[in-house]
Amino acid sequence: MAKKEPDAKERTFDDTQKEKEKEKEKEKEKDIKEESKRKKNGTKRAARSMKPEKTQASQKSKQNQKDKEKEDDESIISSIGLEPPKTRSEDFKAIEESVQNLDCFHGFICREDVQGMLKKFGDYLIRKSCHGLAASERPNRAKKGGTERKRKVVASSGGNNNEKEKEKEKEKEKEKERDNAISTQDIVVSIYAKPKDPKIKKKSSIRNLALRRTLDAGIYLEPQKSFKEVKELIEYYSKNIGYSKGFDFQLLKPIELSNWEYKHSEIDVSEKKLGEGAFGEVRIGKVKLRETTKTIEVAVKMMKTTEGLTRERVVELMHEGRIMKFLEHKNVLRWYGMAISKEPLYLMCELCNCALREYLRKNAKTVTDSERLQFCFGSAKGVEYLHSQKLIHRDLATRNILLTDDKTPKISDFGLSKITDRYEMKEACKIPVRYLAPETLESYYFSSKSDVFAFGMVIWEIYENGQQPHDGKNAQTIKELTKKQQFLKVNDKAPADLRKFVSEKIFVSDPENRLIYAQFSGQIKFRQFHAIDITMEKCEDLPGLGKIMISQKFIKTNSSNTGDVLKV
Repeated sequence: MAKKEPDAKERTFDDTQKEKEKEKEKEKEKDIKEESKRKKNGTKRAARSMKPEKTQASQKSKQNQKDKEKEDDESIISSIGLEPPKTRSEDFKAIEESVQNLDCFHGFICREDVQGMLKKFGDYLIRKSCHGLAASERPNRAKKGGTERKRKVVASSGGNNNEKEKEKEKEKEKEKERDNAISTQDIVVSIYAKPKDPKIKKKSSIRNLALRRTLDAGIYLEPQKSFKEVKELIEYYSKNIGYSKGFDFQLLKPIELSNWEYKHSEIDVSEKKLGEGAFGEVRIGKVKLRETTKTIEVAVKMMKTTEGLTRERVVELMHEGRIMKFLEHKNVLRWYGMAISKEPLYLMCELCNCALREYLRKNAKTVTDSERLQFCFGSAKGVEYLHSQKLIHRDLATRNILLTDDKTPKISDFGLSKITDRYEMKEACKIPVRYLAPETLESYYFSSKSDVFAFGMVIWEIYENGQQPHDGKNAQTIKELTKKQQFLKVNDKAPADLRKFVSEKIFVSDPENRLIYAQFSGQIKFRQFHAIDITMEKCEDLPGLGKIMISQKFIKTNSSNTGDVLKV
């Protein structure tokens, strides 16, 4: 007999009962969880409320003190009619006009230079300070506060043959300039001050105080003391002590312009251009040197200001001048000084004929073997000197070696140089990948040995008539070839000894196995060398070499058993 199945009503009733029981169980679980949360929150509140009364009292005391200080500041500001602590453009111009004729006004000089100029209490100078856009104000940023810079090597030096990629690079440069564009400028008084409490040790005694204006056009360093003229302010602080953030200060001794700081009116810049680039342009100029009072022709590097001066460009130009200031060698470009009191900023250098790369390309069919050797040896001497001064160039290439009228090579362009034995790159930077050593591509660090590798590329360029290394290859391909030790070979135009020397002592992966420049400039000997045009100018005796004849910066021995030794 078949079982009687429950009708539809019975099934519906049973199902409904089960569902109700499940819902009750879920509600119980929910109540238990909520009760547990309430207990936890109650424990936290109890713990917070159990703090010692002394701690709460001290916090209230500190807050009251802050409120009182804020009220005092506000009362001072309201009593003398001060603006908020920022400089409007019209205020900046007014203050600039009042200080630009002072002997202690140094224009765009940077803090790094100020440190060495202010030496004792009361020393002071006046300068311009640039402020870049805050991170949150920078355009086209995915995150508030800007994107974080990552450490990487960026291809450069004209190695991009793809027009679209070139346009992308230009757009990136423009965006970078917008990010670093000056939004405000201040006139700052840099002062050698002293801590109010002698027991407190401070990292630096240099204080940088911005000159501000009141609503009635008064000028001040301290909000409660304003003056009609900058000269009145200086006069007051020459006799009275001021106070700023834990430091006492006075304006006792104005520091005047250094020998390398020129006024724009002292430099006669012509319309003749020598070159142009992203930074600006280079023109021929004339200046009367301070040390010798002699008027000479110079190359004037003028910073471009059509899109507005950027803080980054000011820092770069000042960095280059700071490095060149102390360099003095016949194979290193000579620096004469700067004009930085206003825009455009000028950097003055020795006037040369052209870049080595340009000369090699224009005279590919006529350049002689002796000239190529002169370029190699002279440049090597220059780099050897830089390394003796604990300087890493980081951008050695024939485009950055200039030639004088007598074809003496001069190392130039120190924008990427660093005064150190070893430098690790921590931020994104436009670096010439074609000239980088394997260890730089791998670990992002530079040394004199990485300069040696780059100089091998210079030799390669000299014998390839200024052709770019790895021409037609992109950055990724170049990196892979370098890491695989597939280095370039110097062509057969070069003497066999030189080719062997480059392959065995320069283009090697282990930096410790690379040569030192003394070896390069002092030990290479070329036997049976021909095509040297020797005309007698003077004779000298050198130990072990016998009588020599000197001409066109070459030395050739008469001794039959030593071979021909060439030096610069």
